[in-house]
Amino acid sequence: MGEVLARIETHDWIIDALSREPKGILLDAPAGTGELAQRIKDLGFSVFCCDINLSSFSATGIEIKKGDLNQCLPYPSGKFDFITCIEGLEHLENPFNAIREFNRLLKPGGKLIISLPNYLNIERRLRFLVTGLFSKIPSPRTLGKERFENLWMLHLIPMTYPILKLILEHEGFKILSIDKDKEKKRMKWLLPLVWGIRLYCFFWSKKQKENYHLKDTLSPLLIMGGNTLIVTAIKGN
Repeated sequence: MGEVLARIETHDWIIDALSREPKGILLDAPAGTGELAQRIKDLGFSVFCCDINLSSFSATGIEIKKGDLNQCLPYPSGKFDFITCIEGLEHLENPFNAIREFNRLLKPGGKLIISLPNYLNIERRLRFLVTGLFSKIPSPRTLGKERFENLWMLHLIPMTYPILKLILEHEGFKILSIDKDKEKKRMKWLLPLVWGIRLYCFFWSKKQKENYHLKDTLSPLLIMGGNTLIVTAIKGN
């Protein structure tokens, strides 16, 4: 099997969660190397894969189709019981379209599991304060090129949890849970900064707190969370 493109802790979390679900038809998109798909298949699920780049896929006995999450995926509506989208949304030009497609492809009551960078942990907030960026933006000129051949592997959209929640609920999903990949022990040294932010926001009006979703954005899971958020949502009937 090839390189794992997402954190192994994220894969482990998803395998543990799916092991408690009834077996069904699952789409993994983007599929990457197929490492996660292979593990899900071993649980007894019927697994289908989709990715814009098929060259890295090495899982055996699993169908993969080429598809662009910015556009319509090559599957009929209501085909899947589950969809996993691991470290995918932040790479898209149009993550809103991907969520709409997931809603189309899922059966009523189907579940969507998404993982994406936790841009709201205190470490990343501090990095943004210093650099003005949530993640590195490489230059093609460092590779001796005028432009990249494609942008698939770059983080294009810093999708924060409140925006993801807005899109999911707008497209008919209900969020069931929010989790993290693992603890980041070194962030405990930034706790005084977190306390300062919470104290500052304590004096905001109720309307301001609601407008900026402080119940979510200052929650321990987000501000002191790991590198990755894992969000589980269910499609309405």
